[in-house]
Amino acid sequence: MPETVPTSADWRSAMASFPTGVTVVTSWENGEPVGSTINAFCSVSLEPPMLLICLDRANPLLAPIEQCRVFGVNILCEDSQHVALRFARPPLDSRFKDFGYHAVGKGAPQLDAAPVFVDCTLENAYPAGDHFVMIGRGVRVDHASAAAPLVYHKSRFSRFPPAT
Repeated sequence: MPETVPTSADWRSAMASFPTGVTVVTSWENGEPVGSTINAFCSVSLEPPMLLICLDRANPLLAPIEQCRVFGVNILCEDSQHVALRFARPPLDSRFKDFGYHAVGKGAPQLDAAPVFVDCTLENAYPAGDHFVMIGRGVRVDHASAAAPLVYHKSRFSRFPPAT
């Protein structure tokens, strides 16, 4: 059987079949907070604590993370679709309008609306097709609540099914 390479549309459709959590990844640019909605995120290692995010090469968050070497992963809860949508759309400099945030020390901006936050330092960035895989070392976690996560599946937001 001849090998066929999937089209971008086929690949996107297949990947959309896998449900993911929704995060807002944050960093700093010239002392101002910047952030972007990202669903390509996973844990990499427990010892040391490491995770990865994938950023499109065109994502305006890429340069700030590479420059200041810190980023935060704000894991959103099921009632945070409005947060995810705000951080997914341009312009980059107005995404924090109306959203509270804080930072601890030299860490990344932590959204007040996120029940779980992981503060990271950038360990490595690797080019991977039209994206960069960025490895972060966890330096601080804050999990203020056990709220159900916001889920993205089949190109739309969804709620995590309740435990039975």
